[in-house]
Amino acid sequence: MVAAKESVQPSESANVVMTPGVAGRSPNAADYTDADEEIRLEEEDKTFANLPWYMKLLWGTFYFVLAMSSLYFFMVAVKWIGESFSLLLGCEAKSAFAFADNPIAGLMVGVVSTAILHSSGTVTSITVALVGAKGLTVRQGVPIIMGANVGTCVTCIMVAFAQMGKRDQFERAMAAATVHDMYNIWSVIVLFPIELLFHPLELLSMSMSGGKANAYFESPVDLIVNPLSQQLIRVDKSMIEKVSLGKVTCEKAVFLKGGAFLSSYKRGSMSGGAIGGICLAIGFTLLVMSLVSLVYMLQKLFRGSAQKTIRKALDFNGYVNIFLGTLITFCVHSSTVVTSTLTPMAGLGLITLEQVYPIVIGANLGTTVTALLASWVTGSPDAVAIALVHFWFNIWGIFLFYPIPITRKPILDWRCFCSYEPTRHLPLSSLLPRPRRSAKTPLDK
Repeated sequence: MVAAKESVQPSESANVVMTPGVAGRSPNAADYTDADEEIRLEEEDKTFANLPWYMKLLWGTFYFVLAMSSLYFFMVAVKWIGESFSLLLGCEAKSAFAFADNPIAGLMVGVVSTAILHSSGTVTSITVALVGAKGLTVRQGVPIIMGANVGTCVTCIMVAFAQMGKRDQFERAMAAATVHDMYNIWSVIVLFPIELLFHPLELLSMSMSGGKANAYFESPVDLIVNPLSQQLIRVDKSMIEKVSLGKVTCEKAVFLKGGAFLSSYKRGSMSGGAIGGICLAIGFTLLVMSLVSLVYMLQKLFRGSAQKTIRKALDFNGYVNIFLGTLITFCVHSSTVVTSTLTPMAGLGLITLEQVYPIVIGANLGTTVTALLASWVTGSPDAVAIALVHFWFNIWGIFLFYPIPITRKPILDWRCFCSYEPTRHLPLSSLLPRPRRSAKTPLDK
């Protein structure tokens, strides 16, 4: 009987087809998803099950406020980490881009710089400024922009590790984070060689550039986060750009412009490196604490009837989800906030991985606004062109890996390989508790 049951499963999963409007299962994860349903039903949160409606409303509001507070402190932590690395690497900004003559080196510069700073917006804005000031050509800037797209995925991986305590949640969270990784990596694998040979992104963007504007969009997230984050550290990003452009020498540059250590920095009793190191440690500590708290609060809020409601709302149409991801990222001006919020939600089973995919690629598209706005401020046609490269790179990524269901296969297959396999078979998996089964199966006898 067991053998017969097992023989049916591949044929059932083989008939599953993903469409933009239906959140079907990935063929490679069909058996894993069935196990998830058992785990999810068994571990459904019962916090509000037997409470009267007014107590449900009260406790729901309480947990919602705590969840939003955890998300707020997460954003503050990411800001502190980015500011700390900016202070630590301020004088090295120009040398980091000195290798841009080699396209592969430029790609690696974009990846590493964005991974360290936790902000693709900072890297793309500096690249736009360098191109606008003729410090880089458009052709040299293209690989850096591509690398920045890949480097921004690191934050999602860090967020996934907040759910290490439960193997099933950790696997789903890693899978959601890996969707972001694989989409950007496969976009680079396909478009990078084509760009080296024929330069389609450069030529298309150069033909469309030339517009000038004096608009600047300040992130609503920064308006909320900065009042607290600047109490600890505030770095002058414009000074980093000036050092990169050679307008100010490193010896005369003053990178710290506010925060708790400003007086010590001005007196010379503490160096920029020491201040950056202290703030970095504080930022990482707050990051871990806020992520653990956020996962716990989301579990209290959404495990239950709300889980089905969220899934149905996001199950309407994949293209609507792309637009939703783009719109949210445009409004908050940060793809990191969007994707890092999706990761724990996917880990808790609130949304499926197939629903995560279109929102993530929409968030990638929404984050191109940062570079476009930075280019409008410079008013340089070359700066506008490199910002348009960022935009068209993400547009072509969507065309390549979403409309036709079979084109999603590389992203979803590698997602399974890079998330499920390591959490089950690497030495790390021995430290994770195994998910319990809701009922005995023939295998238990």
